[in-house]
Amino acid sequence: MRAWVLLSAVLWYLTGVGWQRSSERTGKGFIYGKPGHPVKIYVKLHHNSPILACMDYKRAKKETVDPTYTWIGPNEKPLTENNRINITKTGKLKVEDFLEALSGLYTCTLSYKTVRAETQEETIVKQRYDFMIFGKRSDRRIFPEPSIYLLSRL
Repeated sequence: MRAWVLLSAVLWYLTGVGWQRSSERTGKGFIYGKPGHPVKIYVKLHHNSPILACMDYKRAKKETVDPTYTWIGPNEKPLTENNRINITKTGKLKVEDFLEALSGLYTCTLSYKTVRAETQEETIVKQRYDFMIFGKRSDRRIFPEPSIYLLSRL
């Protein structure tokens, strides 16, 4: 029996099912992206999405000079604020009263400056973050688990 539990835990870990894989979720409920890895998020229909931050967790802990944020929605058009879409000045996105038609790829591009101390030379850096948001109809568990959910330890 113990061998079966250990084998199951190893297989779950290797496949990444149930463990946080490609994003960081903070105590404030923000979900950070990870460059090159889309973050999968499931939102119960007619509920609000979690708050998506247009940066990764490491970047959030650093000073960012002159940041600009551009969000692109699932229809590949720039997102603008409306009664469902809320975008903050700090690049955070929240979708309210989520509908199935809003499911899809949400892409954010963060642009910011870096300054070399020795030469005062400025460089503009751009980083893209992808979030796959899916509407779900019930509280039923989804396998494979979305990348932001955590399971309790065995």
